[in-house]
Amino acid sequence: MFTRDSAGNVNNRIIVKEIAFWAFDEVKKEDHKIGVLLCEGDENSIDKAVYEIVYPDLLVVPVGGCSSVTRLLPRLKQVLSLCDMYAYAIIDRDALSKKEKKDLFDRRGIYTTKLPFIENIICSPEVLIYICERENLDYQQTLDKVQKELMKILWQKLKEALPINLGIEKNELIHYLQIGASTRRKSIKKVVTKSSILYSFRDKIITMIVGTHLGLKGKKAYYNYMIDMINDVKYRDILAHTFASFLPKLELYDLNKV
Repeated sequence: MFTRDSAGNVNNRIIVKEIAFWAFDEVKKEDHKIGVLLCEGDENSIDKAVYEIVYPDLLVVPVGGCSSVTRLLPRLKQVLSLCDMYAYAIIDRDALSKKEKKDLFDRRGIYTTKLPFIENIICSPEVLIYICERENLDYQQTLDKVQKELMKILWQKLKEALPINLGIEKNELIHYLQIGASTRRKSIKKVVTKSSILYSFRDKIITMIVGTHLGLKGKKAYYNYMIDMINDVKYRDILAHTFASFLPKLELYDLNKV
């Protein structure tokens, strides 16, 4: 929709003006819209599809990577505020700590997802239960298979990353992982269980793993399936409600965080 470079990121020398003019025209057509929400991805990405049903009062504009989102928001806020419109931005939380999330919002006004990636949201147990209903699959059985496979993958990644022998047989099933570390200032501990793995697994291959157990081949097939389900009137509202539980509540009408 907007000017992009060869890497798919927007050209911010002209993008703010393009978004602003487009937003003015769209608001004339849909007078319930109050502003713009910048996000990662492109016009066909799952990010846009999810955010559009969770934040129906905002025009969702994907602008590439998180760096483009961060760069564009301050100027876009200034421009849109001249016409009583609002600008917001959401990026994936990724590996940000609670303090880093807070600093990002306090300094730049950038919101983050509650789970690492948008992929964790669309693969969460709360979403999977409706997919299983739609496909007439046994939810508990499907969930169990997905969780076990992800725990196995996580365990393998840890074994490869840590050059120590932990003495667990190759075919043993891991139900619980605890990882700890200490610095001079503090000690931290991360616990991952089979029941929490879908929320905390920080790798976008999660869509491929879940999709495989639904008979879908590849990450793109899962994204397309989810977009199709979002457009299904039977599931649209319930998915909007479910997605919203993993996303921030925007402070509407706040023009001060620039």
